[in-house]
Amino acid sequence: LQEWELVVLGKLKWNLAAVTPHDFIEHILRKLPLPKDKLLLIRKHAQTFIALCATDFNFALYPPSMIATGSVGAAICGLQLNDGDRFTDLLAKITNIDVDCLKACQEQIEAVLVNSLRQVRRQQQQSNPSKTVDELDQASTPTDVRDVDL
Repeated sequence: LQEWELVVLGKLKWNLAAVTPHDFIEHILRKLPLPKDKLLLIRKHAQTFIALCATDFNFALYPPSMIATGSVGAAICGLQLNDGDRFTDLLAKITNIDVDCLKACQEQIEAVLVNSLRQVRRQQQQSNPSKTVDELDQASTPTDVRDVDL
């Protein structure tokens, strides 16, 4: 059945290869002056942000390159590996994206993370009311897509 589906798609000349934000992460990370020992962690955080973006309809209007760039920026900012707006400007230059658009996208990504963490905190409080607010408030960025509660 799958072989016949491929034949039909080939005859109709349908191209089903879609570009996703994940396709841009490696290209972006290679061009940034980042410590080699932090690349894996930044990549994981960026992939998590991309997964979060897939759950919010507002990101449907952004091109995949913008989501990837904003996710890498949010990961670097969240891990406190940057020195101000230097990385944002560099990311904008690398990807040829307007700095203000990139900042807006990155802020939206960070807002989605905050909302997701609040939702998880509420669920944890409902399931385990004995924990204090301070213990639940120590949430951090998830580093694995499986840690994202959809």
